[in-house]
Amino acid sequence: MAPTLEPYFTMRGYMSKQNSHDLKAIWTGPHRVIVPIISGFLKGPNGYEAEILPGGGDWILRDPSTGVAHLDVRTMARTAEGHSTYIHYSGVLKIDDKAAAVLSWDPAGKTTEYGDHHWFSGPIMETSDPAMKWIEDTLWVGEGHFVVDDKGSAVEYVIYKVGNKASA
Repeated sequence: MAPTLEPYFTMRGYMSKQNSHDLKAIWTGPHRVIVPIISGFLKGPNGYEAEILPGGGDWILRDPSTGVAHLDVRTMARTAEGHSTYIHYSGVLKIDDKAAAVLSWDPAGKTTEYGDHHWFSGPIMETSDPAMKWIEDTLWVGEGHFVVDDKGSAVEYVIYKVGNKASA
């Protein structure tokens, strides 16, 4: 029987244009782009909410010949009760025209929908919240899209819990 995917969290991280760095081609061949994550949220079951804090970012390796970006993201969030959650994920984004517009800070860049891009990640989460420690022992898969709103440009993921009948 195939594993199941249960939508569990939504994570949105706003990107900083002013503090982004494009190193262009590096010695290994692809382009290195570093994009700070400055704010956002992590929302989950039973009213779980945490604020994404400044200090995280994405250290992207982009191959201009294929349009594929390999993601390396680290960010953190804090609940109103003071519990912290660290989120690290790698992933793959095939950069199409819609993604390129947002990532180049083009004013024509718009919000996209889940499924508009081949964009998946494998989040690993750690938390100080005793009630949420179970997230550390769970396999997660994320699917991404872009949000462009009055706060700026953001990446947003629906994060699915991977399960089967033994994990129900």
